[in-house]
Amino acid sequence: MNQEITQTLIRFTGDWPTILVVSVAFVLAVIMFFYYRIELRRHEGKARWVPALLRALAVFLVVLALAAPVLRRETTFRQLGRVVVVADASASMSFTDNLESGMRNAESASKKTATPNSPDSRFSRIERVLFAPVDALMNKLAEHHDVELFALRGYKAERLWWRRENGADTSGELPQSFGFRPDATITNLDQPLRDALGPSPAGTALVVLTDGQHNAPGSPEDLASSLRDSGIPIFTVGYGSEVPPPDIALLNVIAPEAVFSEDRAEGVIVMQDTMPAGLPGMASISYLNKVLWQQAFTTTGGGERRFEFAFPVKDLTQANATQTMRLLTFKTELTGTAAAKDRIAENNSRVVALHLLSRKRKVLILDGRARWETRYLKNHFERDERWQVTAAFDDFSNGANGTIENAFPKKKEDLMSYDLIVLGDLRPDAITPEQQTLMAEFVEKRGGGIILVDGRRGHLAQWAQSKAGALLPVKWTGAAQMNVPLHYALTQQGQALEGLRLSDSASTNTAQWKKLPPAFWSASAEPLPAATVVAEVVGTDKKTAPAIVWRRFGAGSVLWLGTDEFWRWRYEVADMHHQRFWMQLASWIAAPPFLAENKRLAIGTDRLRYQEGDTAEVRVSLRDEKGSIVSDAKPRAHVFRNGIEVASLELEPDPTHGGVFRAITGALAAGDYQISVSEGSAPASDLRLAFRAESQANQEWAQLTMNRPLLEAMARNSGGRFLREGDIAQLPDLLQMLDRQETRVSESNLWSSWWWFGAVIALLSIEWLLRKKWRLV
Repeated sequence: MNQEITQTLIRFTGDWPTILVVSVAFVLAVIMFFYYRIELRRHEGKARWVPALLRALAVFLVVLALAAPVLRRETTFRQLGRVVVVADASASMSFTDNLESGMRNAESASKKTATPNSPDSRFSRIERVLFAPVDALMNKLAEHHDVELFALRGYKAERLWWRRENGADTSGELPQSFGFRPDATITNLDQPLRDALGPSPAGTALVVLTDGQHNAPGSPEDLASSLRDSGIPIFTVGYGSEVPPPDIALLNVIAPEAVFSEDRAEGVIVMQDTMPAGLPGMASISYLNKVLWQQAFTTTGGGERRFEFAFPVKDLTQANATQTMRLLTFKTELTGTAAAKDRIAENNSRVVALHLLSRKRKVLILDGRARWETRYLKNHFERDERWQVTAAFDDFSNGANGTIENAFPKKKEDLMSYDLIVLGDLRPDAITPEQQTLMAEFVEKRGGGIILVDGRRGHLAQWAQSKAGALLPVKWTGAAQMNVPLHYALTQQGQALEGLRLSDSASTNTAQWKKLPPAFWSASAEPLPAATVVAEVVGTDKKTAPAIVWRRFGAGSVLWLGTDEFWRWRYEVADMHHQRFWMQLASWIAAPPFLAENKRLAIGTDRLRYQEGDTAEVRVSLRDEKGSIVSDAKPRAHVFRNGIEVASLELEPDPTHGGVFRAITGALAAGDYQISVSEGSAPASDLRLAFRAESQANQEWAQLTMNRPLLEAMARNSGGRFLREGDIAQLPDLLQMLDRQETRVSESNLWSSWWWFGAVIALLSIEWLLRKKWRLV
């Protein structure tokens, strides 16, 4: 932290030697004291010597002025006073590397690959350097800095020891060891590091000792960039070999979260192969001991390999008919006698949840012309297996033969089977007044969503006079802004919306929006009283205008986009932002999906697949016996893990959709979950929704090498340094170089100041008053 230390002292700058002047002043002061005390021989009382003392002090100050005393103030500003050391305590840190220094040969390394207490494991090597009886790194750092030590354990950074203010504030003696095993099932190099720094991290340096195997949400690179802006460097100390050990590892399973019962499940198995070439192996997928797919392979030692898989899911529909979830086991392993050569079995398999759905979500896209925005949007929905898209563009034909009317559902129940409508720059008379009324009912009563994409032709403004005019969340106020760059900015309300998240880190999302390619036109409109502006466009004159406006309408939601130039976000990055933006908008505005439902109750979650440590959003829809939404209930969600109730959550009304209630669970432990719902004092419903939180333990063993590129990027982006573990002795010197100090000096001439003269006059005045009181004058 920034520290300010001020020292005040007096120095003498006169031409006469200071000792001589002080001696003369003292002698004259003593003479003056005894001379004037003689006058007080006949005066009785304890204070009779005070006038003489005052006169002596005045003489002393007058003579001392010959030494030219100067008051000097030295203020030292220290730029770096705090060092936060974070040690990675994830499971991969228990791995013993085959280091080239001769510490261990390849054979013995493979025999001790997963021994947490091995004296040569990564974690043990960190322990030695931090707590060594002689020259412990923590003690060296504490000589010049306030030091705090944290252990990175999953999603938490646990503070273990600290020493601040030269030992005035300390947790005690430096421990000799961590006192626990490195067993965290994930490595998170984002949020826990922010937590360790605290809310006011100025003047801090962050030291991270890790192998760099980040496998949790968040972006360490974005964290490092944001810390650079605050002047906080990250010093990453890399542990682990960059040469992979002989191993077969299942790195990842790229598979859909859900498959429709009549479709085929398709995806990719990603495997790491660092074994000697020529060994036989098998990649397989099984369910309840039944093999659904398998493929033989031979090891090559060439690193990452991919196997595409596909199998029909009709056999999965026969079991557990009341539940949608199926647990599939994916494996990549050596076979026969070669299996004994793979010493790390923890990373060979993974259980993945697959949900079977009865229908796809449906979206209807209607636009006045095939604009770039709606073209790309149509492609996004067609590539997403969860959605079924119907798109039509106006050909300006009226009547039943028009393209728009042909695409519009013929029956009310057909329209109500949709979840989302995207309405572009379309003239309102492209559909009939009856269809306009149905569109409003689709949102108000069905609970569906509609997204309005404005256009240069201004047709959307004409819908205010149509049967669906009540849906509009804005009113148009004038001519559109044209031919000027309009940059995006989230409002305070928009910053809290997951649907507008374009960055893996919430802290960098607002900045990410400002960096997006600008639009070059935007409709001029203002929100209606019931609507909320969640994003704006900012012109060169710094004036803002609504860009995205949301409102609740009955049981559903309406979203208005004031420009159709979001497609410009594809510049140089293709679908990275544009597709994510639209798919999140669709999930937010569309009627929420439910996996388990009956006539009165429906239960769903925000996702179909969770990882250990994630939170789940539980959604519940209630209807009465007539099928109308129920919005005044107070339901509770009961969360069961492995058959035991672990939480009872009070469900709150969803602000986006009427008749829908939701709650957020706490961090999920690995396991199989079920959710049931109760109302009031009634028992929990028989209807249950199952989902799974997958353990991430095997991810810690998926990569066994140091992730040097990530650690170098973190150090570079923050203005710090990357060090190998063998170079950690350089760390105190590097931090000392950062600990720059600035000293500011100010001097005041006391001997010629009013303060000095005033002190002499005050002493003589008091002495004269006392003499007068005692009638000595």
